[in-house]
Amino acid sequence: MGRRTDTRDRIIQASMRGMRERGFGATAISDIVTASGAPRGSVTFHFPGGKDEIAREVVTLRTTQLLERLDATAAESDSAAGFMTACVDAIAAEFADSQFTAGCPVVPVCIERSAQSDQLRLASMAFFKAWRGAVAHHLAAHGVDGPRAERVATLAVSAIEGALVICRSERTVDALVAVREELRLLIG
Repeated sequence: MGRRTDTRDRIIQASMRGMRERGFGATAISDIVTASGAPRGSVTFHFPGGKDEIAREVVTLRTTQLLERLDATAAESDSAAGFMTACVDAIAAEFADSQFTAGCPVVPVCIERSAQSDQLRLASMAFFKAWRGAVAHHLAAHGVDGPRAERVATLAVSAIEGALVICRSERTVDALVAVREELRLLIG
């Protein structure tokens, strides 16, 4: 039984890497099989719903990872501005370390499949709602007024995702640095 869990996890991890680097459409099942080392039959066994089911699991895993990271960052921060700075800096460092290839896997899933798959639209919606909610919660815990914290969280998530696109094309973290600095001033 433990082996199946390991295989399933390897498939999800390989899928996440592919979707972060190449997007949903360009990550073929054959790529997932090769990267995970799982037999093709295992992919079908664990994910009878195909690539959409795999993508839903990727979004769910990414949501969990992000929320854990936000909670840890908030615990180490002594102010709202410090929290936002640390969040953006962590994203920028991870993106630069990947040579500007490993972005958010949820954006391509949402853009490429949410119009055709309600399950992926709902999973993407839950991801962005959870991200904005966690940022707003932590900003409010650091003294930002509740409704304003929600607006700033929406702005931050939108700016970060947009900056990732710019950073990928420019192959620098300059856009994320600009977002970080403006968020610091806004939260001040």
